[in-house]
Amino acid sequence: MSSPDPFALPIHEKDLARLELCLRDSVLGEDAFLNEVASHLIQAGGKRLRPSLTIAASYLQSDDVTTEILLGGVSVELVHLASLYHDDVMDEATRRRSVESVNARWGNLVAIVAGDFLLARAAEIAAGLGTEVAGLLAATLARLCQGQVAEVRAAFQIERDEDDYLRCISNKTAALMSTACRIGALTAGLKRSQIDDLSAFGEAFGMVFQIRDDVLDVVATEAELGKPPGQDLAEGIYTLPVQRALLDRAVGPRLRGLLGHTLDEAEREEARALVAASPGISAAHEIARDYARTAAAAAARLGEGLIPKALVEFGYNVVDDLQGSAARVLAPS
Repeated sequence: MSSPDPFALPIHEKDLARLELCLRDSVLGEDAFLNEVASHLIQAGGKRLRPSLTIAASYLQSDDVTTEILLGGVSVELVHLASLYHDDVMDEATRRRSVESVNARWGNLVAIVAGDFLLARAAEIAAGLGTEVAGLLAATLARLCQGQVAEVRAAFQIERDEDDYLRCISNKTAALMSTACRIGALTAGLKRSQIDDLSAFGEAFGMVFQIRDDVLDVVATEAELGKPPGQDLAEGIYTLPVQRALLDRAVGPRLRGLLGHTLDEAEREEARALVAASPGISAAHEIARDYARTAAAAAARLGEGLIPKALVEFGYNVVDDLQGSAARVLAPS
């Protein structure tokens, strides 16, 4: 089984190894340069959380993970990787997963086209898994685009509505987590009630995961993130902890004076410090825990056994780890 960490699921090591080989093979073709670019972030590693959810969902039927199940997980991971390629172009990011970003190394045009290639491969794989999987992945791509457009439109808007933020992360992050679970259930041939419960679990867990990321962007270090912290603040993406900090009487006025435009490094660090010192961090924790409860309720409907139990605890484990990380970072030296 995989080593314990907040994102650990009871997945057999042999299945993770097979997944990794399938993922790497999925982007290889006759063009050596495109192979290198398309494989760049795959080679850099990652949690493989989404395809792990696909495999975990399939275990409800059997521990025998078929090639179709693995390919379902690969299709979801390729969509995720493509979104990272495109996000880094939009954010002008230079680091991703502790390596040079694709756009920084090869330029924006190559990064955009390589991201499109990953999406094409994902669609091709999904088409081979049947019309329901193909349609699901296409609908998920549409939600991802809706979320991205909403985020772009909200850039630098200090008065951004919290409901707008939650809708945005539902489309940008939770949609793909839900799809990862649903594809695992579909390719394993689970019952419709199980398919729907796994989808609901993935949607709620995706909300936990994104709120976690948004808190860590404020409080974590570059070494912990694998990229510079505070990028959202610098680029005018005001996430849940920032929105709650703006409402705080102590730090809100100064933070409001800083935001609304692109931040230089000194302004970014001051803004991070203000948000970190505000009640916005604890408020974000509580909202993430609410979504963890929703995820746990959906997982509990799956019945008894190792996988339902692991999924019930999964969201809580992530929230608890986030609170521990924030406490360590914010503790006085």
